[in-house]
Amino acid sequence: MILIDAGQRDTRAFDAKILFAAQLSQAGYDVVIDEKTTPQIIDRNQKYEAAPFLTDIAQIVISAYVMIGAETICDETLMSLRAYQLAPDVPVSATGRFSDAQSLISSTAKISFALGREANVIDLNESQGRQLLTSSINPLVAATADIDETSASPAELFLFLPQDWLDEPGNLAHLSAMNHVPGFHLNILITGKGKDLIHKSDYSGVSVFGLNEMPPQTLAKRAGAAVFLGDGVPGERMAMFAMDVMCRSGVLVDCTTSGAFVNSGAPALRGPTDLAGLPNFLQYTVATNLVELGRQARQSNWLDRNSIQRLIEALGPGFVARATPPATTPKPQTIFLPTNGNGLGHAQRCSLIATAMPTAQKPAFAAFPSCIPLINSKGYSCMPLVQKSQGHDDPFANDLLNYLRLRQLFNPGDHLVFDGGYVFDSIYRTVMEKSLTATWIRRGLWQAGQVTDAALDRERAFQQVIVPQEAFDELNTAYTHGLSVHQVGPIVQDVAPTPGGVEKLKQKLARTFEHKFDQLVVSMLGGGIASDRAAQLHALCAMLQQRPNCLHLIVVWPGSRISAGLQGWKNTRVVKTKHALDLCQAADLVISAAGYNSYHEILYHQIPSILIPQSAPFLDDQERRARAASDRGLAAIVLADELLMLDREVAAYLDNGKSATIRAELEKTVLPERGNKRAAELICAKVNR
Repeated sequence: MILIDAGQRDTRAFDAKILFAAQLSQAGYDVVIDEKTTPQIIDRNQKYEAAPFLTDIAQIVISAYVMIGAETICDETLMSLRAYQLAPDVPVSATGRFSDAQSLISSTAKISFALGREANVIDLNESQGRQLLTSSINPLVAATADIDETSASPAELFLFLPQDWLDEPGNLAHLSAMNHVPGFHLNILITGKGKDLIHKSDYSGVSVFGLNEMPPQTLAKRAGAAVFLGDGVPGERMAMFAMDVMCRSGVLVDCTTSGAFVNSGAPALRGPTDLAGLPNFLQYTVATNLVELGRQARQSNWLDRNSIQRLIEALGPGFVARATPPATTPKPQTIFLPTNGNGLGHAQRCSLIATAMPTAQKPAFAAFPSCIPLINSKGYSCMPLVQKSQGHDDPFANDLLNYLRLRQLFNPGDHLVFDGGYVFDSIYRTVMEKSLTATWIRRGLWQAGQVTDAALDRERAFQQVIVPQEAFDELNTAYTHGLSVHQVGPIVQDVAPTPGGVEKLKQKLARTFEHKFDQLVVSMLGGGIASDRAAQLHALCAMLQQRPNCLHLIVVWPGSRISAGLQGWKNTRVVKTKHALDLCQAADLVISAAGYNSYHEILYHQIPSILIPQSAPFLDDQERRARAASDRGLAAIVLADELLMLDREVAAYLDNGKSATIRAELEKTVLPERGNKRAAELICAKVNR
């Protein structure tokens, strides 16, 4: 393993180490960073980028050591170097931008003294010549790549502009207009605050990336062209991004007022320094000559002097790239990743779609522990993800671990299918960094305030979005539009009861619970995570205890929390099962929340029900969904605080024939065709592309 270090121990030096480690890793070298050198305070994005490289040095064998930013070296770095006790055959090198010969001699002496032998110290001013950023700690090198003439059309254009440009009247309008320049798809690069300003403006439809949102090389892989506006090169990250774009045969357009890129000798194309003149320049000068301009840039001697290959040669022997695996083309795998939500609805929906896929394309799953028994019961393998816990120091610590697991699980060309309302960092980064094809299954009916640009911003990582529709038209809302957004029918189990199966099930229940009954009532109000329904359940238990001929089953998912007092009611039993639908089809009455899956199973399987919607702010709009069925006479709705109404409705269903009336109305109702098969076809089409 090649150990990457830096002369200083501050946040800026740590960020430079991450960038350099990522560049070497991308070029085929196994690199690590000593986890003990992590600053006490680093931002969230840095934690994700650093995670693949941070290592307990005591657990590895160091094959080489490289220090960057060696023009200034703190005592802590020198003490660490001495403590590593590197063997004499481990090559030690350092890079820096030294102001004069004396500075070079001083740094060499410090390193050699701490090491106990001579070190190889490289002056980047001498080896690289003119550079993009003379103050950079990072060596600012990149690995050349072949021209990709099969990349998607239109080409991705990344445009950097300073945040204060948003204060200029008309600049946002210019950016919005530039989003429609033929030949390009626009992405803006700006600070995090600038991203928020654009999202809150009237021009929020433009794709915007924060400067630290993604590793530079991840964005560069997507870039057919990059434009820089402003006064000069905006820091090390953007300098790295520019290097990677040029080395990947992208076109770099220098629109800075100082011509900073062109004056460094980089093979950049000089462009207009204002937004007004940029669209025509991009359309008629860049877009029409994109491949040839990239080809010419790749032949630049300047890029050769600033390549990783040249730096590795200067670092000397001992820097051996990882072994290249045999040239094979592994079959792309399709992996479903349902969020765990507050139940198993996401996993259930994914399993239904997976079942509709051809046997030859049997997918796998990555899921949280609560979902794994359900997934395994359907016959699918599953990699466990780490559940969120109050024991974690950071609120996203589990997602950081999941990011590392997903990076190992996926290979470029694989297809990820995510079902959930929010795209986690682990998923977003894995899709972008691994260049995966990806599908987002995004259920609708969000509550007011949930539909925000921030919530939908990560849609750009997905090649398609599948939106399972609601049963009734007034509940369907399109949050985004375009050729990549596909609406399909409701995703619902299609399980018909076998002849005589209902009666046999009731007999089995009577024997199992040693309780004879004429009426079966099933309650499915959740495990108390989203909304506490203990009061309603106890009220139901009390009502139904007055009916000796009734069996009341409280159905919860395995792993759910339940009130201990529910076990004490005479004719109530708590049942933990993955087969709730079988019980519901046998029931005379079902009291249920109005989540997507349970609601549509009730409608499509013609089950008489009372709906008690949950109302947590992170859930979909269950009350609106429940009222749509109630208004059509297909169910009754009772709100959480309407316990007297609940008592009257239970009596109406069990004593006054309302169950039969509701069932008759459901039998007459024409519902949309199920979308299971269509969703599976859309996913398979992306896999086979």
